[in-house]
Amino acid sequence: MALVEEISSSIDEYFSKLLSLTASLGVSLSAIEPKSRQEYIDLFSLYLEAAQTHGVQTVFMGFESKEFVDSTGWKPPEGYDPRPRSWYREALENDSVTVTSPYVDLITGKLIVSITVPIRTGNGSVLGVAGLDVSLEHVREKLLSRRLYGSGFPFLVERGGGGFLASSFDEWGLTESVTRRSEAVPAELADVGESILSPKSGLLRLNFRGERMILFHSPAGGYFVFALLFPESVLDGFIREVSSLHILGGLAIILFALAMLLPLAREIGRSFSRLSTTVDRITLKLSSNRDLSETACNIQMLAEEVGESLEKASLDEFRRFLESMENALLTIGRQGEEIAALTEQAIAIQDNLTEANRELNRRQVIWKNTLEVMEMITTSGETSKSLQHIAESIRQSSGAFGGMIRRREGDSLRIAAFAGYGDGPLIDDLGRPYHNGYVEKAYKEGVPIWTENVSLNEDYIPIHPDVVSVVEIPLRHSGRINGVLEVAFDREITWSNEFLETLLPVATAVGSLIEVESAHLEIKDSYRFLVRKLQSVTELYHLETADHMDRIGAYSRLAARYLGRTQEEQDDIEVFSRLHDIGKLRIPISILAKPGTLSDEEMEAVHTHPLWGAELIGGASWLDMARNICLTHHEKWDGSGYPLGLVGDDIPWEGQVVALADVYDALRSHRVYKDAMQHEEAVEVILEGDGRTVPEHFSPQILQFFREHHEEMNELFIMYSKLTSR
Repeated sequence: MALVEEISSSIDEYFSKLLSLTASLGVSLSAIEPKSRQEYIDLFSLYLEAAQTHGVQTVFMGFESKEFVDSTGWKPPEGYDPRPRSWYREALENDSVTVTSPYVDLITGKLIVSITVPIRTGNGSVLGVAGLDVSLEHVREKLLSRRLYGSGFPFLVERGGGGFLASSFDEWGLTESVTRRSEAVPAELADVGESILSPKSGLLRLNFRGERMILFHSPAGGYFVFALLFPESVLDGFIREVSSLHILGGLAIILFALAMLLPLAREIGRSFSRLSTTVDRITLKLSSNRDLSETACNIQMLAEEVGESLEKASLDEFRRFLESMENALLTIGRQGEEIAALTEQAIAIQDNLTEANRELNRRQVIWKNTLEVMEMITTSGETSKSLQHIAESIRQSSGAFGGMIRRREGDSLRIAAFAGYGDGPLIDDLGRPYHNGYVEKAYKEGVPIWTENVSLNEDYIPIHPDVVSVVEIPLRHSGRINGVLEVAFDREITWSNEFLETLLPVATAVGSLIEVESAHLEIKDSYRFLVRKLQSVTELYHLETADHMDRIGAYSRLAARYLGRTQEEQDDIEVFSRLHDIGKLRIPISILAKPGTLSDEEMEAVHTHPLWGAELIGGASWLDMARNICLTHHEKWDGSGYPLGLVGDDIPWEGQVVALADVYDALRSHRVYKDAMQHEEAVEVILEGDGRTVPEHFSPQILQFFREHHEEMNELFIMYSKLTSR
């Protein structure tokens, strides 16, 4: 059973590697965004070269636009549409990396499975599906090479429906199932099909094609089940052969002893009385033996005692008998020593296999967790949180004391995420973790640095006093190093190629994440600059002053801090709130500057400026706050606002905040159609109402903020008014 489970584990590891490779392909496509068909082909060729020895026959992508590109440059026939294909539909249905149902390849006509991943644009819409085609013939060859003592009939089936992917029988094809009787699948096998597909390993006994069989089965990951039909007759014959050898050997020794002893029994009686004493002593020792080595040693001692008796014997027959016994005992002793040595080797091999299995399980956990994080990034785009998840996953899965990801910022390496290190890593006065020399070395030389004992290096400044061993791995994106991954241990850890092979794909993924986040921050900073420029345009056009825009930003930051929003959200609302009325750029200046009452048509035009503002902001997901502010800052808690008439918490929090800030500052400011109010008057209007503005227009939480902090808002109003008057 252990051998079958080992084979299942190797199959699971094989497909896990392909799943990780496909996830990496998805990240590459999202990050690089090829511009031409040839760029896609070049990228796919690189992935095919890395995976061709694992049975991957092509790397491809189908698009929502009905286009199709693969690593071979194959051009589909006219009218070909990849979207109805099973591999395309299953990837979108699962919305993650998926092993598809097997199907016949349109190009080669061979049976394959595809490992696919959906590819989305920056705003979350589907661009297409990319993946790898895996030849089931390759899987079948690997499968048939794994037999038990050179016998048995292995096969691999889907866990979902029991369909055969690879087997020892040609008639067990794609249309057959282990749970369904047919001409190819006998009833006795189909009757136990559901048991074979169970999530636990086990064995079954059944008649198969007129012969008694033992059926071993074990799940191979989440998609497949590996099973082996093994003839009982082969196992019984092996047991009988071993037993017969032992029995015949014992009988031969007994018959040989009787043949020698009976003719000379009277003469050798006295000699055997001396030998009996020796044998009794050795028997006493043998009865207390604890292992084969001790038994072999005692048999050697028995041979020496027999040799001493041989020197004292006078009868030729007895001497020949003792010589034969001495030789037999010496042979048994040597064989015992060999068996003891083989046993020790077997125990050592078992220990090595156990350790290898433990290492494979650890590697699988790290890859699985990283894959889950990559899938989360693909759908959410939360890169910073994802780096923290990866650091924690590596620390837990490897049993490390700490894990840290550093990123390049200018000419230095700064901490991006860390996990563990007891109470945290040592931090210098600039807020950076102490560099230990090995970090810079890994970054500059571009190779992993493994230090088994940091105390042997006098120049090393530990990031934590408990660190003993440390591994530094450079992070790359498109051939350029952009950071370092550190795994630290509080015990001495020797060099392990397996551990490095586990971490290198993770390091590649982290390097891509860092590059994506850096690009995102650059774009965001550029947009903040653009916001400030647009603010100037807004001031000029609809007669709002700069201090009004700045005050709206300051009020909004104060409210966001009161609501417990993150530092990033506070920064964003201070900037984006200044564009709350950017939609007024599409309203004629004659309406905005009109001193008298507006007509119904003019008022309707004014009421459309939130929609126009949201349209000007655009649809990028990371501009959701700016768009929400433009669209909802005139909505009211009781549903009497415009343009959508939202009620209560249907209004986004940022819209609720800017609504209060805008009303307060409008009451305090002079307009062509009204005079400015004093602070006390504005507070009374908001908290008690004046017929036009009532407390029911604002959320209870925002009103409570205003009750507690309106004096601070007054101070901000005065401060920004003074700054403008200078």
